[in-house]
Amino acid sequence: MSDDDIALSEKRMYGEKRPETHAYVASGLGVTRVETAGGQIGRFSLKERCNARDVAGASGEVAVATDVDVLVLADEGFVPTGFGPATAVGYDGDGLLAAGDGRVARYDGEWRTIGEVADVRAIDGDRLAAAEGVYALPSLDRLGLVDVADVAGDYAATGSGLYRYESGTTDSGEWTEVRSGRHVAVASDGERVHAAAADGLYELTDGAWEPCAVPATERVVDVTYGDDTYAITENGTFLVATAAEATADGQGGWRQRSLGVPDVVGVAVA
Repeated sequence: MSDDDIALSEKRMYGEKRPETHAYVASGLGVTRVETAGGQIGRFSLKERCNARDVAGASGEVAVATDVDVLVLADEGFVPTGFGPATAVGYDGDGLLAAGDGRVARYDGEWRTIGEVADVRAIDGDRLAAAEGVYALPSLDRLGLVDVADVAGDYAATGSGLYRYESGTTDSGEWTEVRSGRHVAVASDGERVHAAAADGLYELTDGAWEPCAVPATERVVDVTYGDDTYAITENGTFLVATAAEATADGQGGWRQRSLGVPDVVGVAVA
């Protein structure tokens, strides 16, 4: 029996307990869909061949930034939107945003430019990460910092450290360093917070940054959330962390599976 067969057999055992989640991994090969539920990682397959630069998901939608266009997931697969080459995609309360070639735009069936920011690396909610700092959305007011790799909520991952934005009594605020050293990714859903640094993956637990006991040795480049916590390494190892009570075998924690895809840049769930 293959690993896929084992995983799918286990899925049938816990199918009524935990719904299946589809995660989408963006890489230099394209977009790979991974089936996962209850801490188990099942089948995976390449759904779109492209040079993916970023991926984002929200409210049942998935978007991919590529060196040719922004793609969105439809019933027939990933379809182009006409944005052109993009470096980042993300969602806020009003829908899909993308950036590329200095342009930031919103999609509502067609692209509408909202402003210009050079070298955008990530978009998350009402924040945008770029080489020259963090910017607020949709105003594109610069909020400070430099060499920003990723943003999530009030957190920003930069080449010098991980920072948190503290709002002031006026419209302005300030950034406070919460971890030193280069960070490549940060994720937050309002309850969970993870940060990927050069020396490993960390989770904010009871006010302290604790190292995650991930089974992979490669560098984690992105984290996202659904029923569980999902992460991906630069070499294509997919990771999932699940509470013990939510698994079929009662064994919680992190599990892994190699996808065999190169140049991984991100992971998202719809």
